[in-house]
Amino acid sequence: MYRVLVVSILVTGGVFLGLTLAIVLNKAWREGLCTWRRARRTVLEPAVLAYAHGDHASLLPALEGRVRRGDRRALEEVLLDHLERVRGIARERLGRALDELGYVDEYLAALRHHDWWRRADAAEKLGVAGAGRAVDALAAALHDEVHEVRLRAAKSLGTLGGVAAVLPLIGALSEPNRWSTIRVADVLTSLGPAVADEIMAAFPALNSNARIAAIDILASSRAMNAASWLRERLRDDEPDVRARACSALGAIDGPEAGSALQRALDDPQWCVRAMAARGLGRIRHEPAIPALCRALRDRRFWVRDNAARALRLMGDPGLGALSRMIGDHDGFAREQAVFMLEEAGVLDEAVDDIASLDGERQEAARTFLLRVLGVGKRSRVEDHAQRHPDPRVRTSLSALLASNAPRRESVAP
Repeated sequence: MYRVLVVSILVTGGVFLGLTLAIVLNKAWREGLCTWRRARRTVLEPAVLAYAHGDHASLLPALEGRVRRGDRRALEEVLLDHLERVRGIARERLGRALDELGYVDEYLAALRHHDWWRRADAAEKLGVAGAGRAVDALAAALHDEVHEVRLRAAKSLGTLGGVAAVLPLIGALSEPNRWSTIRVADVLTSLGPAVADEIMAAFPALNSNARIAAIDILASSRAMNAASWLRERLRDDEPDVRARACSALGAIDGPEAGSALQRALDDPQWCVRAMAARGLGRIRHEPAIPALCRALRDRRFWVRDNAARALRLMGDPGLGALSRMIGDHDGFAREQAVFMLEEAGVLDEAVDDIASLDGERQEAARTFLLRVLGVGKRSRVEDHAQRHPDPRVRTSLSALLASNAPRRESVAP
């Protein structure tokens, strides 16, 4: 029994010792390899930079006609690092060197590797290399079973650009994963207005989420050539599409955007009305002020809120309309108007002017505050009457509050 125990201890100790030795040797080997690669990079980097900024047709002459097997990874690191830093002709030359030396072929082969992280790494490197001939392979990688591979392929396609790269990305907007759709949309947005025509052409074949993302891309890229197309989307059967089109028109503006958005204020779906009001505020379409005042009576809060904010964005004409809406017959409209005027600082300005030496300003402030008190909005005025730093203002407000105190119904004895 004792001998078995000793043997077990010795075997266990031997295993741990072997593992420790293996870990130490592995770490030492890796550190040695890294040190060797850094040394080789120091040697290779000047030749790579001279080629990038020179006019030689090939990098091979600077490398004595061939790349030694042990230098391939070090040379790859140098090329990829500098591709991330340079632009223009130098970038094109470095990308061409990666292709000439066979790295692009290695990446294309790695896109079919059984390990997903190798596929993802290859997809990313193809984008950095600017390998135009990899577009079809990257488009196929958009259907990879692993989410990360699809996203890196999408990013690389965005880097490569061109119609051939854009079309697969537009198709990828229909990705079932919502986060993937957002990431692909970000890539397409980074390509700017150039993708607008392709997006509009592909729109009918996209699913619901992809359609919404497509309209958001047009809005973010400020694609002016999409303005008339977006106005047509205001007649789409899908409320979300109509709402996003309103938002996009507000971002792009363009001819007839204001009148189109004004008509959308009568849409049967509240989300469309809300986005139409918001869009009108963004383009500051003053002819819509009466329609926005009517929208303050909407039964949906977000429609009223967006309409009030749109009026505020229109400056004095809009603020004047909000002031007039304080006396409106609709309680929702009165409430929203007072709230937005408070937020815009108009009420505070009127409080400051109540004790003004300018009789006209004082009377205008008094009239405005009386209208606010008339609809029962007393709390902010009462707060100023107690805390305002100017005693004349506090006195004037206290008198105004006293003269407009809410009536109490008499109780029969």
